[in-house]
Amino acid sequence: MLSHHELATLLLIRDANAPVQTLDSDFLALQRYRLVEMDEVGGDPTLRLTSRGRELLRRLTHDESDDGEP
Repeated sequence: MLSHHELATLLLIRDANAPVQTLDSDFLALQRYRLVEMDEVGGDPTLRLTSRGRELLRRLTHDESDDGEP
């Protein structure tokens, strides 16, 4: 189960206009759960949602825009 801090971090990554570059225990936990992944673009680590992370947030927010349905 995700803590409220981890869930907030997941939402932050989803809603960030630029890749998030902060590494703390919440980010590392999300990476361990395979909800985010680290990418080394330009030498700086950045985090982005995995398909598993996007699906979890879609289910939690009841966002059906990814389903192709109205």
